Amino acid sequence: MKKFEYKVPGGKLLRAKLEIGNGRITSLQLSGDFFMEPETDLEELETRLTGFKVEPAVYIEQTVLSFFTSHKTMIAGASPKDFAYVINQAVKA
Repeated sequence: MKKFEYKVPGGKLLRAKLEIGNGRITSLQLSGDFFMEPETDLEELETRLTGFKVEPAVYIEQTVLSFFTSHKTMIAGASPKDFAYVINQAVKA
C-alpha cells in the first residue's frame, strides 16, 4: 500500500492511501481533517479513480478538479488541486 500525507500550508491535513496494479489504481482511500460544503461523498471520487491509469499525472488532476467542480464543493483549508497533489504523491511513494 502506498501512502502520502500532506499538510496544506496554513490549512488542513490530507491523506491518500492507494494500491496500484498494472499501472492503474486498484484501491484508493482519501481522508484528513478537512470540511466540505456542501458535504460531498469522497467514495464517489475514490470509485471514479479506481481503475484509472496513474500516468500521466495530469489525468488524475483533471478528474479530481472536474469532480469537485461538478459537485460545486468548497473545501475549508484546502483545494481540489491539493487533493490531486496528495493522490499523485502517493502514486510516487
